[in-house]
Amino acid sequence: MDKAEQYQSFIAWQCRLRKMSMREQGGRPSPGMSAGVYSIAGGEEQSRMNFLIVRKNPSERTAEFRHIVRKTPDPSQWIKNGLRILAELHYHETDQFQSELTALFSLESQLGYALVKAQQCRLKFAEGSIEHEFEFDVRSLNQDEELFQATYWHNQLFNAALPGKVRVLGFRPRLQAGDA
Repeated sequence: MDKAEQYQSFIAWQCRLRKMSMREQGGRPSPGMSAGVYSIAGGEEQSRMNFLIVRKNPSERTAEFRHIVRKTPDPSQWIKNGLRILAELHYHETDQFQSELTALFSLESQLGYALVKAQQCRLKFAEGSIEHEFEFDVRSLNQDEELFQATYWHNQLFNAALPGKVRVLGFRPRLQAGDA
């Protein structure tokens, strides 16, 4: 199996984990939804962080999430309505997800700063007997990008204390033999 096929298998696995999380754990991330962060050069795990997988055309879903948050000041309703959407059909079509992962950081996050500075990292996802590891190019997303908005509003559903100003990073997998 080549790297691209391995990555598609990884995205399908992430969809399964996220469906179970939404349906059985109230949206709480399972261990496989976070990754150990490593330098491309190797070495020890630097940190762990949660990631988001984003649909290829996220604007409609982002608008739904934004509407849920703005409709009521009650965060318990945000979670309830967000879980309903995410548990139903959101993760069913595994080919409808972008290859670029996203993660949200506070503006003061040292890890976020270090990842932007390094512009690359290796991520290792594992749960049970399943393990996936890939190298990624890291970029800072602009606030007006769809990926930024999708990540912000998804996170807002589950974190009422999310600050208004955050940093969202994109992680593009290196799937070609010449990626460096």
